Amino acid sequence: MKIEEVQSTTKSARVAAHSHVKGLGLDASGKAQPMAAGLVGQEVAREASGVVVELIQSRKMAGRAVLLAGPPGTGKTALALGIAQELGPKVPFCPMVGSEVFSSEIKKTEVLMENFRRAIGLRIKETKEVYEGEVTEMTPCESENPHGGYAKTIIHVIVSLKTTRQVRSS
Repeated sequence: MKIEEVQSTTKSARVAAHSHVKGLGLDASGKAQPMAAGLVGQEVAREASGVVVELIQSRKMAGRAVLLAGPPGTGKTALALGIAQELGPKVPFCPMVGSEVFSSEIKKTEVLMENFRRAIGLRIKETKEVYEGEVTEMTPCESENPHGGYAKTIIHVIVSLKTTRQVRSS
């Protein structure tokens, strides 16, 4: 008996949660069609989003934020993506998750700045020097305690490092 692998007939392309959304699905008069542009239902919200798009395109609301609020699963992300699609390819869509902002591992301002940078396409490269070697000496530098008293406080530590090329202190 010969065992062979059966090839799948389905596509192996990655599909995101809202990759089907191509716009808001509005007709020329701004009325929502029941099923259009990858959206179904939420006609009133889609028409309101169309008003927002018109205001942004007419520069009456440019540079301002839009807050979409509601319970989970009501289509807020799909509407936001639809607005971005209607505004054209130069408008970025950067979804944010609340748990990402309120994480204890990273500052809120850092998360917001990273999303702003992603939205405007800004890439920041940080250069770091890494020294590899053997620590030969650690010298603490002390000063008077700023809160008073007789104890001293360590303000910084000088680390001497022996590398293959040289001995370095920083």
